[in-house]
Amino acid sequence: MKGLAVYDMTWLKGQKKLLMILAALTILYLVTDGTTVLFLSVIYQMLMLRTLEWNLRADNSRFLFTLPFTRREYVREKYLFILGSSLVLTIVLYILALAFHPNKMMELTAMLGVILLELLYFSAILIPMMIKLGSNMQVWLTVIVVAIASLTALMIGGLQETVGQWVTVIRGNLPVVYTLVALLGLVCLGVSMKISEGILGREEL
Repeated sequence: MKGLAVYDMTWLKGQKKLLMILAALTILYLVTDGTTVLFLSVIYQMLMLRTLEWNLRADNSRFLFTLPFTRREYVREKYLFILGSSLVLTIVLYILALAFHPNKMMELTAMLGVILLELLYFSAILIPMMIKLGSNMQVWLTVIVVAIASLTALMIGGLQETVGQWVTVIRGNLPVVYTLVALLGLVCLGVSMKISEGILGREEL
C-alpha cells in the first residue's frame, strides 16, 4: 500500500500546472468573494479521478500490479486517496475562507455542508465509472450530466405546486435531513466500493 501511495503522489507532483492554477484560483477567490473557494475541492476531486485512468493504462498497470497489494487493497486506497485528500482540502479551504471572511461564517458553513455531500456522492458514483470506462469517461460523463439535468427539469416541472411545501419541511428539519442524506451517502459509498472491487476483479490487466 505504501508503494501505491508513493506512486499516486509521484503522479500528483507531475500535475504542477494544474496545481498552480488551483492555487491561483484559491488566492483569487479568498481575496474576493470567499464562499466560492470551497468549490475548488470539487475540481480537485475531478483531477484526482484521473489517477485511475493513469493507473489502469495498459503500460502502467503492468508495472503497478506487480507491487505487493491486492486489487481490493488498490480500490480501497483509491477511495481513501481521492475522497480523503478532497475532504482534507475542503476543510483547509474552509478555515482559510473563515480567516479572510469571518463575517461570512454562516454562508461558509452552509457551503461546507453542501460540498462535503457532493464529494461523498461524486466519489460513490464516479470512481466505479472511471474504473470501468477509463478514457471514455469524459464522453459518458457528459451524457450522464445531460440526462440528470433533463430528469431534474421534468421532476421540477411536475412538482412545481408542491416544491414550496417541501422546502418548508426541509428547512424545518434541516439537521435531520442532512444527517439522513449523509448516512445514505455513506451507504452508497460502501456499495460503490464493492462494485469497484467487482469491476476491477474482472479486468484483465
